[in-house]
Amino acid sequence: MIRTATDEDLKSMRPDSEAAVKILCLAEAYGLARSFLRFWCNEDRTLFMSLIDGVATISTISDEPEVDFEELGVFLSMQRDINIVRTSETVANGIVKHCGIDAEYGSVLTPGDGLKKPSETPENLSPGEAYPLLKACFEGLPPFDSWYADVSHRLRHGFCRIVGFRRDGIPVSCAMTTSEIHNAAVIGAVATLEQARGKGYASSSVLTLANDLINQGKKVFLSPKNCKAHELYTGLGFAECGRWANIKLLGRN
Repeated sequence: MIRTATDEDLKSMRPDSEAAVKILCLAEAYGLARSFLRFWCNEDRTLFMSLIDGVATISTISDEPEVDFEELGVFLSMQRDINIVRTSETVANGIVKHCGIDAEYGSVLTPGDGLKKPSETPENLSPGEAYPLLKACFEGLPPFDSWYADVSHRLRHGFCRIVGFRRDGIPVSCAMTTSEIHNAAVIGAVATLEQARGKGYASSSVLTLANDLINQGKKVFLSPKNCKAHELYTGLGFAECGRWANIKLLGRN
């Protein structure tokens, strides 16, 4: 049975996957009592789920979880606030099989033994500087007010960091930890304006974050969105450690 998760439930989670780090970061950054956040788990604590801004993140304790996918599919269909599910390939395959919907897949990477050092040193950027870069490079970004409130909160409380490069005082490239806790982090939101590409800004930003996080004893995850990004990051010394999946629930905005 899937039920509301408690603090005690979440204490049993390990930050050993991208999805787990995202769920734990939300819980640590905001707690479990916020009206805009929800957390669930199953009775044997092998599956955990968070929901914020229409996105449900699902994590399991192993790559071959014992999950009742029929129950999970029914649960997801009943939660009308869920528009997108972010999880592992294995869990997505189970949902797809039982619900007859499609999923988008990609690789989860982590720094390998040959991780390179950055060729340039980025600067810290503010959320207000990063947002226009992300807006120019990505579709579906949340409205500025809600995005800024979330990122600023995480930044102030140590659950996020943003670095990047400026040209003539104007930000042209950025990268950030989209989720960060005391022992793990997810790097994302990597964006460079078209006129500033090819100069190594994105590579240096990502490598700076990754090396700093590793030196602080944190496990690092990164999820490239396409083949070109995958090729870039593996060339920098990242290695595949898992697979991510996005499922858009049919008939929802």
